[in-house]
Formats: sequence, C-alpha cells, structure tokens
Amino acid sequence: MSRYAEQTQNQLVELEASHDRMKKLTASMDKIVKTLQEGNAQLRKSSGETNRRLNLVFEEQYHSKRDRDCLD
Repeated sequence: MSRYAEQTQNQLVELEASHDRMKKLTASMDKIVKTLQEGNAQLRKSSGETNRRLNLVFEEQYHSKRDRDCLD
C-alpha cells in the first residue's frame, strides 16, 4: 500500500470514528433537550397552578378587607 493510500485510509478511519462520536453526542444532546422541554412544561404547569392559587388568596383577602371596610 502506498504512503498516500495509507494516509487516506487512516483519515477515513478517523473520520468514521469522529462521525460515531458525533452521533453519540447528538443522541445525548437530544436526550438533554427532551428533558429540558419536559421540565419546562412542568414548570409552566406548576407556575400556572401557583398563579391561580395566589389569585384566589388575593381575591379572598381583597373581598375580606372590602367587607370589613364596609362594616366600619
């Protein structure tokens, strides 16, 4: 095998190994993105629930104060 052919073969082997590493990295990144998206959805849901609860507490306190002020 000529030196050029050997270098070309070595480069091909390195390229294939690099490609395999990139595929694994991409798969890992896809898992991370999916996890982040799921976490984000859960945060949005819990944030919405928290906002609803806070609004209920505010409304309750507002009406309670308003009712007390009306009695005065």
